[in-house]
Amino acid sequence: MIGMKKKIVPRYAYLPIVTCLVWNVLAYNISRLFTNTLTHYDLSLKIDGMIPYVPSFIFIYVMSYPLWILGFWMFARESRKICNEMFAAEFVSKGICLFFYVLLPTTMERADLSGGGVFNWLTGMVYSTDQPNNLFPSIHCMESWLCFRGSLKCRKTHRGYSAIWFFLAILICCSTVFVKQHVFVDIFGGILTAEAGLFISRKFNVGRMYDAVRMPFAKARRIKAIGKRNTANKN
Repeated sequence: MIGMKKKIVPRYAYLPIVTCLVWNVLAYNISRLFTNTLTHYDLSLKIDGMIPYVPSFIFIYVMSYPLWILGFWMFARESRKICNEMFAAEFVSKGICLFFYVLLPTTMERADLSGGGVFNWLTGMVYSTDQPNNLFPSIHCMESWLCFRGSLKCRKTHRGYSAIWFFLAILICCSTVFVKQHVFVDIFGGILTAEAGLFISRKFNVGRMYDAVRMPFAKARRIKAIGKRNTANKN
């Protein structure tokens, strides 16, 4: 069972995954401690009034969550280098999001859900659990674009994997405006944020922070393993 677990999630990926989950909760919610009483700006453009509300796109919007898990799991399995780079890019990108959420609080007008139906009901569930703020840049678009860009680095997958992720990223970006969770500029904000995160991660080798934290624990494990072998040899 232990060996199987290592294959599913490599040991070196534990820290990046945990850091990603914790930072995601903090970055998305901590800004509200500072911005709830501030003026929020609506960045809607003329094109946003032309984009219809399409209830069925809520399915794509919600399905993005398991798709991200799949995307980052593939990074984790690809190699330690790719794992470090992509999770570091995600960390930096989320920090950029937090910066904008605090300095440029945004809001928007949501869709009228009086029509009924399962898709409207699901959209209502999303609306009730997610306030109409922290919109620019769109984390949905950022995460999806990172999954696409990272898929280009994956060599252990089928050749069409990156093409599929490009299609999914575009579809998810479209879903954010079709379900009226974001406005048009949020899409480009999310994509540019992902690109900035990737650039900073590579430029400054941000991913080495994971190795720096891992090193003492890895050293301790090696010392413990050597001690066990020496004890076994004496016996």
